[in-house]
Amino acid sequence: MRLGTLRKALCAVLLLAAGCATAVPGPAGVPRMGVRSFLDVRHMCALGVSPPIALDGAAGPGRYRVRMTNTSVLYAPPSDYEVAVDGAEIPEGALEGYRGICPGETQLFSIRIEVAALDAQGRTTAYGTTNVNAYSTTRTLRLPPDQRPRMPARQSP
Repeated sequence: MRLGTLRKALCAVLLLAAGCATAVPGPAGVPRMGVRSFLDVRHMCALGVSPPIALDGAAGPGRYRVRMTNTSVLYAPPSDYEVAVDGAEIPEGALEGYRGICPGETQLFSIRIEVAALDAQGRTTAYGTTNVNAYSTTRTLRLPPDQRPRMPARQSP
């Protein structure tokens, strides 16, 4: 194989992979809901405490399907969870089996969080997504308390 052909093939693969990391619009015809979250040190490095996820515009108590994807790396399989909650927020620690991401000292990871509200038959009734950033635990702990990650302000869906 010629070097030029190999370069073109490599470029095509990289462009395809970059396209896979773009925002997901959600199922067609499904109402949007706002999704808010953040990642602090207690949500990272296998401590087992999932982050809180606020749902703006959600119907309230119900079942939700959550997908978390690290969009900062070439290939990272998503982590999927399903949870039933009493309110329009998925509380901290509610995602069973959650293992936090663990960025290295000089890394910044961007995590896409997708949430689908489900009806009794498991069909999607509302959908929303957000992106949150995570730095290393050491870097996050060095931040002054007023600069630590926290829940963003409410958004409209």
